[in-house]
Amino acid sequence: MTQSLTELGAIAVTIENASSGAFYEAAYPHVPDWSEHFQTGLFLKQVDSQVIVDKIESLFGKNYLYDISELVDQDWERTWLSDFTPVQVGPSMWVCPSWLEPPVASDINLIIDPGLAFGTGTHRTTALCLDWLDRNRPYKSEVVDYGCGSGILAIASLKLGAAHAWGVDIDPRALTASEDNARRNQVSDRYTACDGQTLPKHLSADVVIANILADVLIDLSHTLTSLVRESGTILLSGILREQESKVKNAYADHFDFHQIRQEEWSMLVGYKG
Repeated sequence: MTQSLTELGAIAVTIENASSGAFYEAAYPHVPDWSEHFQTGLFLKQVDSQVIVDKIESLFGKNYLYDISELVDQDWERTWLSDFTPVQVGPSMWVCPSWLEPPVASDINLIIDPGLAFGTGTHRTTALCLDWLDRNRPYKSEVVDYGCGSGILAIASLKLGAAHAWGVDIDPRALTASEDNARRNQVSDRYTACDGQTLPKHLSADVVIANILADVLIDLSHTLTSLVRESGTILLSGILREQESKVKNAYADHFDFHQIRQEEWSMLVGYKG
């Protein structure tokens, strides 16, 4: 269906979960295992909607449920900006977009613009990491944020006293966004963005943070374990409660874990040694 919409001229295609069960995200290149889903295609106004309808019916029959509506034009940039407001993510830490004033000048304020990279601090998995960092400040520590996205976790570590932070990501756009955010927060002199291939081979970090997906965390278990020094700490987030055991098992030979939960999400905090 996605390919068909694209071939018909869709400039964007979105797939959403339509079932009532918990959200399960699959690691790329797999697709989410949803029993039902919605697909939305965004087309330019001049596209003939009847051609699209005919194609859908030829593929799925006339009983296939669909809806066509016109999207009213508006100031999309202003609409997008209005969705972001300051949010408290720890006892004394806030995330604030650059176009707004921080709510509490005396607190730790993370000035984050997401750009094209994930990570504004509002998702439960990111908030779990930020809250832990605020309560367990990595003073003078070497920190690795693996799968850094916007760089929010590395930047938080630096503003909480870390000596140096490494942001690692496979997406060049994420690395660029994280460097921009590090400059906004005046910590770029202590921040290094890189992909996994250019990360120093013998790096030994006090704290390694990976807020990704359960299956990816399992695949990266050897890599992430090797980055944590003896007596160091690893934070594994992006895990649903029912995925805790299989992630723990992948790291069990090297870490003693406890979990911190929020709603359906879990973060594993492991100590090496």
